[in-house]
Amino acid sequence: MDDNPIFLRILTRFLEERSRLDVIVIGSADGGEKALAKAPLLKPQAILIDLAMPDIHGLELIPRLRASNPDAIIIALTLMDPNSYRDAVMAAGADGFVSKATLEADLLPTIRRLARLERTEENSVNCPGLA
Repeated sequence: MDDNPIFLRILTRFLEERSRLDVIVIGSADGGEKALAKAPLLKPQAILIDLAMPDIHGLELIPRLRASNPDAIIIALTLMDPNSYRDAVMAAGADGFVSKATLEADLLPTIRRLARLERTEENSVNCPGLA
């Protein structure tokens, strides 16, 4: 989710072209209210949100998305100083944080790492015989 339609198109194309089909974009929203309406219907495994949104700031949006999508991985994206926002993003309930400045190098590895952790946790809960 991002309020910039050009960035949304670039991000979607980036994910579709570079993800080797393990990441599929199922929707997008150009604002927090739209994301809150769409996410429960689409049931995404991962939600990418920009912190600087015109209607709802990302730090306010993260806990609201978490409440309505408790199983989704939430990753915050921003151009703002990552050192200033990393702790606040995680405290708000996000699972990850990626600076837009390093998005090309960091986004897909972050999504994959968090998805692997989620599957590992599910397996350890659902399969008590696994160590």
